[in-house]
Amino acid sequence: LSSALPSKGGGIMKMTARSFASIINGVRLAEDIKNDVKSDLLNIQTERPEFQPQFVAIAVGNNPASKIYLDKKKEAAQSCGIKSKVIHLDEKIPQISLIEIIQQMNQDSSINGIIVQLPLPTHLCETTICNSVLPSKDVDGFTQTNLGKMIQSINSSTMLPCTALAVKKIIEAEKIETYGRNAVVIGRSHNVGLPIAIILGADRSKGGFDMTTVICHRATPTHQLSKVCKTADIIVSAAGVPGLVDSSMVKPGSLLVDVGLNRVKSKQNNNTTRDVVIGDFNKNVSQVECRLTPVPGGVGPCTVACLLHNTLLAAKLQHGLES
Repeated sequence: LSSALPSKGGGIMKMTARSFASIINGVRLAEDIKNDVKSDLLNIQTERPEFQPQFVAIAVGNNPASKIYLDKKKEAAQSCGIKSKVIHLDEKIPQISLIEIIQQMNQDSSINGIIVQLPLPTHLCETTICNSVLPSKDVDGFTQTNLGKMIQSINSSTMLPCTALAVKKIIEAEKIETYGRNAVVIGRSHNVGLPIAIILGADRSKGGFDMTTVICHRATPTHQLSKVCKTADIIVSAAGVPGLVDSSMVKPGSLLVDVGLNRVKSKQNNNTTRDVVIGDFNKNVSQVECRLTPVPGGVGPCTVACLLHNTLLAAKLQHGLES
């Protein structure tokens, strides 16, 4: 029989029969985040109707996955009353030309947020391009300035990387005790894994969760990964490895946040295959009494919603409405 963990948060759905995991409804949480953005925006516009937040996304080349993500961002922005625009550039654009376009946007006061859609073609330096964005318009939270600010303080005016902010909001929504508990983050990228680890381990007075946090990555031996996961109260996997964490590595009562987004071939009943998206957690973790974000429908929708949160925050900071 299905058994769901009790939760004070509002984002739990029970899985099907013979499953013991509780599935966190990321779509519903994303709607809550967007509703907060929309409400805050409408309140400001009551006094200042000229206040019209806008982000512009730069897409270099023709990456089908990027197009899907950008469409979702535009759709979500429209639902909140935030203006958005996508600029498509040739995949062979010289780096200096791309930087010049970004600098023009930096000077445009009608643009509050600038997004450089990743990944970029190999001839472009991601670090250089992302740091060309004015930190006050860096709604992705990828610049060295904003990443540095995050290390010092994770407060309401900090521009956090969207995925890290999404994970933070998921944990907050579950209302679990984190002080002194153990966390494992699998993945160490500068825009996902490391920011998440910093937030989990940071002092609560600075906006963190006060957790004892271990970072694992591709150089972590399998036996060591299994050992630390077995003691973890929260596991966040952003490795991009399908089925990396299985039920033998999960402690009952833990929270599993799946940031992995892996496209794999799935065999159908008629002997054909189709592309499906799965996460980093093996499906057998559902046999453990835990809480789990699904893929899709978990971290992804919340990440898009957090982009809108950051866009509104950027606009408020630029207009002196937030300190």
